[in-house]
Amino acid sequence: MKQGLARIFTALVGVPIILGMIWIGEWAFLGFMLGVGVIGQHEMLRLIHAKGPKAAVWPALLAGVAVFARFVVPYGEVIAIGALAFALVWTLRKPVEDAIGRITGVLASVIYPVLLVSLMVDIRWAADALDGGNTGFILTLMLFVLIWATDTGAYYTGKSIGKRPFSPGISPNKTWEGTLGGLTLAIVVAVVFKLWLLPVLAWLDVLVLAAIGGFWGQLGDLLESSLKRSAGVKDSGSFLPGHGGMLDRFDSIIFAAPLYWIYLFHVSGILGA
Repeated sequence: MKQGLARIFTALVGVPIILGMIWIGEWAFLGFMLGVGVIGQHEMLRLIHAKGPKAAVWPALLAGVAVFARFVVPYGEVIAIGALAFALVWTLRKPVEDAIGRITGVLASVIYPVLLVSLMVDIRWAADALDGGNTGFILTLMLFVLIWATDTGAYYTGKSIGKRPFSPGISPNKTWEGTLGGLTLAIVVAVVFKLWLLPVLAWLDVLVLAAIGGFWGQLGDLLESSLKRSAGVKDSGSFLPGHGGMLDRFDSIIFAAPLYWIYLFHVSGILGA
């Protein structure tokens, strides 16, 4: 009972905050994504530590923060690469027998989730330049709503008619019926965005973006579940009462962000090609 109330309360508080950060954009959204990335990175490091050698936490987190330097200072990419190199060099202080685990731990935590989720800032800021912010807000909001709709559709479809396990070894409760239900609702949401908010989208864009949020996002959830199962934990953390950790709530966004970015920037031409 308490768990359920905590879950509802967190959602009631968290969703308006997320919507507000997306709406404000600029520094507010940057700070929000930085928080998601670095807190998620800390959780990722905890999962890694549960299975092997301890990657250096503070140098890795420093490199994670530095990933966002590219948005705020000249030559930010150089700073980020330098911080990552420092974190890797720091691993030389420990016995060489554990070097592989420590090095891969640092690299993995910087890429997933920090680098991947930072691409949402690229999308928000680049789209702002198109019309002063409206398109940036809607394009960013679209991925979040696609993910939320997918979770809702998958949950209720799976609960109602789910029979065929999707990946029983990782997440026994996920079914093919639930997966398709989530994807279906994502397609409906994408159509609504095209008809009322983003007429610039072609119908092919609608289908592709719905697939990214509605199917690829579910794979991101499965990926994070595999990490937790490997580490032997139920949740990635306890940052969000009733929901678990930051990775538990944003795993689909993190995994979908790079494909969303690739499609918007380099395939569809919506944000340049």
